[in-house]
Amino acid sequence: MTEVARPQTAQATAAVLAQAAAGGRSVRIVGGGTKQAWGAAASEPAVTLETGRLDRILEHNAGDLTAVLEAGVPLARAQAAFASTGQMLALDPPLGDDQAATIGGVIATADSGPLRHRYGGPRDLVIGITVALSDGTVARAGGKVIKNVAGYDLAKLFTGSFGTLGAIVSVNVRLHPRPHASATASGASADPALLATAARALAAAPLELEALDVAWRDGWGALLARAGGARPEHQARRAAALLREEGLE
Repeated sequence: MTEVARPQTAQATAAVLAQAAAGGRSVRIVGGGTKQAWGAAASEPAVTLETGRLDRILEHNAGDLTAVLEAGVPLARAQAAFASTGQMLALDPPLGDDQAATIGGVIATADSGPLRHRYGGPRDLVIGITVALSDGTVARAGGKVIKNVAGYDLAKLFTGSFGTLGAIVSVNVRLHPRPHASATASGASADPALLATAARALAAAPLELEALDVAWRDGWGALLARAGGARPEHQARRAAALLREEGLE
């Protein structure tokens, strides 16, 4: 029978891992439970470590465009808090049922969405991290400022590690101003190669596009380009014209 642990602090999280390691027991780390099928997850772990009680937004430094979040904070809740000051964490992965995806799970799986085109992925947005290791150690790296070069970059190492190196307890993240408006251009084709060529053309064009995405269904694909920032409608019109030049409908 699987033991379930719900630690509320970094030290308690490290203690769970250390106890499991001492007994040679496997551990599965669960946030919102939206990506449990990803990676080489243990099918029948001895211990399930749930991060749901690590759910505090520890800091939101609006003036510095940074925040510190515990791993169990749902990404949707964090985005709502940042939106109140006109800011956002530029990550838009699928959030799963009930928008349950947590910041720890998103970082641990390096999940992202169309915003990656402009802002980069999780590795580009995490500037500091606190992790619990299987020897009972709590390790911290990085800082709370965007330009920080102190110490080894454990944040990048743990991003996409799928819990194999330890448990993410909290992350320090870089925020961005939330666009006041956006506009989207789209083009469609049944030819995947044509869609790919058009996407590359958009990516290379002098446009302020914040997101690119391709949707494919029943043998037909659509390329979506979302513009934000200054004059998004003008940017979207230029993107639409380029899509037509590339042969998309």
